[in-house]
Amino acid sequence: MIKITVKLIGPLINLAGFSEKTLEFPAETTVEEVLASLPIDPQRPKIVTRNRQAVAPGEKLKDGDRLAISPIYSGG
Repeated sequence: MIKITVKLIGPLINLAGFSEKTLEFPAETTVEEVLASLPIDPQRPKIVTRNRQAVAPGEKLKDGDRLAISPIYSGG
């Protein structure tokens, strides 16, 4: 098992019911699998970073990684 810290930003906090939480996943878990475990519409546009760096959905996570998930904002 690996521990991943998930930080949610903006309205995603209300959807998931937390702003930051450490969760356990099996080794070899991908970013996409973590996203699928959260109560957030998979079609909702979002930005995901791992340890403050851009990350692809299929990338495997390591113990201690930190994911930040933010909705995409627009406007002017």
